[in-house]
Amino acid sequence: MSEQQLSAMLEKIAALYDEKEAAEAALKDVKKQIDTHEKIAVEMLAASGLDGVKAAGKSWYLRDFYSVSIPTDRKAEVVAAARGAGLEDFITVNTATLKSWLAEQHRNNGATGNSLADGTPFAGLVSEYHETRLSRQTRD
Repeated sequence: MSEQQLSAMLEKIAALYDEKEAAEAALKDVKKQIDTHEKIAVEMLAASGLDGVKAAGKSWYLRDFYSVSIPTDRKAEVVAAARGAGLEDFITVNTATLKSWLAEQHRNNGATGNSLADGTPFAGLVSEYHETRLSRQTRD
């Protein structure tokens, strides 16, 4: 391979990196626009009182998303709460598994609040993040 061929290849790679950076910047802008519009649509759909809407070839509805984390200073208390709840398998306190268990308890108890941990031994011990997001499903 000649130095000229190598130089041409490296120029092509540099051009592709530039193209990639431009595409990532455009994608970032589109994601920001989607986020802005989705927040407005969540408010509009929630205010409408409808369970869902069919539009643009998709079924749109609201869905709750939760995230659970365990503050470092409360880990021992969370482990004790897991033992107290009969969750010996959770003693390592994997937050994804804990979140699943809390979500199941939330559903089973017919809870409608924003906290997954309310009514469980983990109430006040775990930090939670809750966001209602717009979801969609392509219709056939």
